[in-house]
Amino acid sequence: MTTTPSRTPAAVRDPAGSQVGRVLLALSAALGPLLLAVTIGVLPYGTDDSTREIVTAIAEDEALVELAQWAWVFGLVLLVPGTLAVGLLAMTRAPKLGLWGLVVLGTGWMAIATTPSMDQVVLGGLDEGVSREALVDVTDGTFALAVNAIPSFYFVAAHVIGAILLGAALLRGRTVPVWAAWLLILSMPLNVVGFASGLLPVTVLSFLMMAVAFGAAGLVVARHGSGWVRAR
Repeated sequence: MTTTPSRTPAAVRDPAGSQVGRVLLALSAALGPLLLAVTIGVLPYGTDDSTREIVTAIAEDEALVELAQWAWVFGLVLLVPGTLAVGLLAMTRAPKLGLWGLVVLGTGWMAIATTPSMDQVVLGGLDEGVSREALVDVTDGTFALAVNAIPSFYFVAAHVIGAILLGAALLRGRTVPVWAAWLLILSMPLNVVGFASGLLPVTVLSFLMMAVAFGAAGLVVARHGSGWVRAR
């Protein structure tokens, strides 16, 4: 009697991983993009507003913007282990595609983390009594620098391409439900559309889609491990 190899998540079980560690990875995967959705959802301005309009909006609601920045910081931090967990899971059955997705998406998060946040620049200036007019000039000048512009452009491309590759790897390996893989594939292209058009609900939706997709992958990791086993 012959048997067909299982393609269920149990096939990527990681006996070396601790249950606590797997649960923490799963939580990081889901909470990272969820916190980015919160960040965008509470912003008092549109992403297509002019610098002057953004500075004015931040000045009128500094506490809310500061709260959003904390959510952004914690979200990016959690996305590091979260993306790693999803990437390792994807690599169990689609190693090359999963690796490319992990590297491209991971470096995309790193790129945006190296650039100063416009909100933080404005908040810092307001705390020091800098005028709004001066803040407009400082902000425009800061983000016109190549050292900020190039990583920003890279992030835009990398977080779209990386999410598509990672979703495709999960889809090919069937390590998560098909709908979850497609949510990830579609999430970041939708993110760019929402951000560029100033449609905040669309941008929020895109991060929620990633949160659900990463959460589905995280559930597999929490139950069975990432598929990565330490050398003995």
